[in-house]
Amino acid sequence: GIFASSLLFFPKIMQGPIEKPNVIFPQFREEKRFNYNVVAEGLKLMLWGYFKKLVVADRLALYVNAVYDNSEYHSGITLLVATICFSFQIYADFSGYTDIALGSAKVLGFNLTNNFNRPYFATSIKEFWNRWHISFSVWLRDYLFLPLAVILTGKVKKTKYLGLAVEKWIFMIATMITFAVCGIWHGEGLNFLIWGLLFGVYLTIANWTLGFNKNLRKRLGISNKSISYRVYSILITFILITFTWIFFRAENTPDALSISKSILSLNGHLFLDKTTFFYSFTGLGFLIFIEAKREFGQAYNLPFKIRHWFIEHLAYASLAIIILLIGVLDGGQFIYFQF
Repeated sequence: GIFASSLLFFPKIMQGPIEKPNVIFPQFREEKRFNYNVVAEGLKLMLWGYFKKLVVADRLALYVNAVYDNSEYHSGITLLVATICFSFQIYADFSGYTDIALGSAKVLGFNLTNNFNRPYFATSIKEFWNRWHISFSVWLRDYLFLPLAVILTGKVKKTKYLGLAVEKWIFMIATMITFAVCGIWHGEGLNFLIWGLLFGVYLTIANWTLGFNKNLRKRLGISNKSISYRVYSILITFILITFTWIFFRAENTPDALSISKSILSLNGHLFLDKTTFFYSFTGLGFLIFIEAKREFGQAYNLPFKIRHWFIEHLAYASLAIIILLIGVLDGGQFIYFQF
């Protein structure tokens, strides 16, 4: 009964989070009692999730879909802006769903695992996957990467191949297989496989050049704890991730390659509807501001944590009004429902 209940628990049935039995099963055995503060926190979290989905993701989708669905008619600069917008669209869409799922579960007295931890503030691809779809990343690590690494370690006798430590080769093989599976899991097209393999390549290069990068920073006198280096790392990581989203969003591989080629040329004029631009980037700017505040200040489960209860409740009331006024209420389903 408990297994069936956890499997069919509606907040997480479509997109996760993927909960381990030792985390979710005991919660079904507990007696649930009404708790005003817990219910209020759950509703606030759901409201923030709806803001992400309806005000940010679905607004950005209007522009992204208009460009990507007619990519052959758009310039390189327009495709670049649309790709950056898609990076934020898919994050707001997926993390918005997660907030709604966590919030609705909390209203019922359940605590689910947070699937997102401000992934675009990651300073490396490895850190990105520790922050993005966390429960799925942990599943890939525990059930694919680590078993593959153990099996390969047991079969290899040499300590070096082509002058490189065998651990580096094992890491590469296990990583490439893991992310190939990750890509195929998301879709059947070759573009999804390429999307997964790109992350495998990124992680392999980072692993293989770990010592070189450390020595280079030492010689140049660059501290990896400095603010400038952190900003640089965040930007480079975001650029690398945004490039992979081209293959995720494009209809097929030829389209993805054509879009990539156009972006590199940066030709033509920027296509942008002023109304869509204003509403989209107002919502996105507010989202980034709140995320940055939580990243570099105190991180709370909720977006607003204000000492005075009236001002805090006013903030959430304003959020609800914003959703009703500029949210795309007739928008599409969540992106990850199709995978």
